Amino acid sequence: MAYNLIGKYVRVHLYTHSGQMLGSLTGRVADVSFEVEVAPGIKKDLAYVVDIETGGEEPYRNSNGVENEAWFAVQDLEVIEKDQPRFFSN
Repeated sequence: MAYNLIGKYVRVHLYTHSGQMLGSLTGRVADVSFEVEVAPGIKKDLAYVVDIETGGEEPYRNSNGVENEAWFAVQDLEVIEKDQPRFFSN
């Protein structure tokens, strides 16, 4: 299913628990994992994103304090072409 994401550049859209968008970051998908239980009774497909760029001076740190790599829900990813203009599609 999402194995085709490996090696692709993506934009990750970050949301609060209530669904408000916080912003986005970009990186490259290094791995995927399917049907991971992220909360009791809730399973999601996840992508491990590395080489994360936030657009700011501070590096991105995941919940374990590791810089510039983390797991994200596949549903929050947008595949991007690294040096191409961004077009919205809904």
